[in-house]
Amino acid sequence: MNAMQAFVEAVKQRSLGGAAQHLGISRTLVSRHIQALEDELGVRLMNRTTRSLSLTEAGQSYYHFCDDILTRVEEMDRQISSEAAEARGEISVLAPKWLQAPITHLLTAFAKRHTEIRPRLVLGGVAQTAYGFLEQGCDIALHTRPIPDSRIIARRIADIPYCLCGSADYLATAAPLTHPTDLAKHAALVHFAYHTWQFEQGGREERFQPTPAFSTNTFSALRDAAVDSLGLSLLPVPLVRDDLAQGRLRAVLPEWTPFGQTLYVAIAPGSGVPAKVTLLMNFVVEWFGKHPL
Repeated sequence: MNAMQAFVEAVKQRSLGGAAQHLGISRTLVSRHIQALEDELGVRLMNRTTRSLSLTEAGQSYYHFCDDILTRVEEMDRQISSEAAEARGEISVLAPKWLQAPITHLLTAFAKRHTEIRPRLVLGGVAQTAYGFLEQGCDIALHTRPIPDSRIIARRIADIPYCLCGSADYLATAAPLTHPTDLAKHAALVHFAYHTWQFEQGGREERFQPTPAFSTNTFSALRDAAVDSLGLSLLPVPLVRDDLAQGRLRAVLPEWTPFGQTLYVAIAPGSGVPAKVTLLMNFVVEWFGKHPL
């Protein structure tokens, strides 16, 4: 593109020096750019003397082609810059499935406030790699684990409480539970990514690594299995709050507090973050400040 630009400006300015001055580079570099084009194409594009420039037949055709390409690039640059600055268009958000209810409410409120922005929500498949959400074509992601790449722009937005729970039918016939070590006598419903359960009581910590009676990659499936009386599961409180309130699930070992997680919002690294992405990131932080999980 730089070589094409040097060639087009040399034609428009009718001299290498004029092109150099217009582009803010040296005359020698303009000459090298044009020579590189000619070497790549295998044809002479212009006849150059110390006093004048004249296009060859091939140069005439190539000049019109390059000028058209550069004009289209400039138009697209202006369009993209305008869209980024004006905060409009589609924005894609990646979030865990169990966050469906709160993130849907959040995006609904955001869309009502910013009517020119169209949210697109992708649930599940949140990669643990730093750039996973970008590879999936998303502008912003909600993560439940720290992102190990400092180049990713991430903000901590909420603490996620967890609850160890099971159904009344399961607990009615299961072994008594007074300590985390008693979990070895129970059927454990385990998330692939969270295979160690940790608890705290008065500064004391206990770790338990269950042998899964059932395992899956989604908390929603674990919740369903727990409601169906298959066993005990360590689940995010926002996912099972209604189940606990309505008696479908019961909290166990209430005197032992499970280790929770932290929710992060992440966007791509670099400068020139689109206005719509900045708006949504700030809105997410604001939302969770008013609506704790």
